[in-house]
Amino acid sequence: MKKSSEIAKELVLFKVETEMSNNLKLSIGGHGSFSKKEIIEHIKKDDEIGKQIIAVHLSFLKAVANGEVASKLASIENE
Repeated sequence: MKKSSEIAKELVLFKVETEMSNNLKLSIGGHGSFSKKEIIEHIKKDDEIGKQIIAVHLSFLKAVANGEVASKLASIENE
């Protein structure tokens, strides 16, 4: 049986591989900007940057699941 951290890593890898444009770069704090290929490499290596990327994606997915994203979007539309 897989650990939840392994499942999270696979989920984020799948998300990045399928949803992220090849032309997009992601900036991560003082670490610089990363291409899709570099992001995938960091996630697979499970290094500090890869762990940060996984954490951000999981936070977003939790916000979607809890309805926080929908609530924020609705408040923006009502302004």
